[in-house]
Formats: sequence, structure tokens, C-alpha cells
Amino acid sequence: MKKNAIIDVNTAFEGSVLWCWQRINDLKGDRAEKRRQSSMRGWQMLGDLGRYMWPDIAGDAAFETVRQSSGRPGLIIDGVIHCASISHSRDLVAVAIAKGPDVMIGIDIEYRDPGRDIDALSRWLFDGDAEGRDFYQGWCDYEAAFKATGETDPLAQARATLIAIETIDGFSGALARV
Repeated sequence: MKKNAIIDVNTAFEGSVLWCWQRINDLKGDRAEKRRQSSMRGWQMLGDLGRYMWPDIAGDAAFETVRQSSGRPGLIIDGVIHCASISHSRDLVAVAIAKGPDVMIGIDIEYRDPGRDIDALSRWLFDGDAEGRDFYQGWCDYEAAFKATGETDPLAQARATLIAIETIDGFSGALARV
């Protein structure tokens, strides 16, 4: 893990993906407003991570965060789009960027809500075989793979390589790469 003044940066998949998370302590307003603030912070973090990855890129014209037509976040570096991903849950935000332009990625984090009834959700997520499985990690795996592949069918998502990511107590996370 490398540290700079803004974010702690982690690498995955032999250094082909950089990712980070950050806790936001000053969210205000109702749930919708807090989600809007978290989303905005995710986009700011994406730019911060891009500048960390490519510190020699000069000027805003050569560097831009975008929402692609697919809805996926991206980072344009000297005219080339790099896949990016943003996730936020409660007061935690995570972002990831692929170093290469042909790499598809997805990141997901989820708060482990102790009050949530996850029995039925677990059976659905794990196709009836939820015994001994971690619902929250399974959900993060599913969401990260969906973001990387664009596929909702878990069988079609199998082409994604998944890793669990470390966050903070009370949260789960996953990163996927295709």
C-alpha cells in the first residue's frame, strides 16, 4: 500500500488495477442526500487516483473523468479511456482504475447491516445453497463481477476474476477484473 496526502492506494491483479477506499465523516442530510454526497466524493476520488497513477499528465485537457454511454465510470488519459469503478455504502467510498485500456473492472463494498434479514436473500444469491456462505461477501462478489462484465447472470460472470478487498470493520468488499 502506498500513501499520499489524499488517499491510500492498493494494487491488485499483478499491478494492473489500482484501488482505494475512504471513509467520509461529514455526511449530512437524509439518506438520499448522503448517497449524493458519497457519489460526488467517489468521482473526486477517481480523479485523485488518476492523478496518482499518472502524475506526469499535464493539464485537464489530457485527463478527464467521464460516465461512459454504458453508465460505467471511465478515465480518459490522452484520449484513451481506462475502465474505472465506484462503489459507496453508508460512509465508505471505494474506487478502482484499470491501468490498461482493454481491462474491464468492477469494485463493490457493502455495509454488514446486523438488522437485515438475509436468509431469503442468501438463498436467492446462492441459488438455494446458502449453507456456510457469507452473504455480504457473496453480494460484493456478484456486484463487482456485474460491473466488470455487464452480465447479471452469475454463470456469465464466471469469466471475471474476483478478489476480496480489505476495508474496515463492518464492511465487505470485492474487486473483479476481466
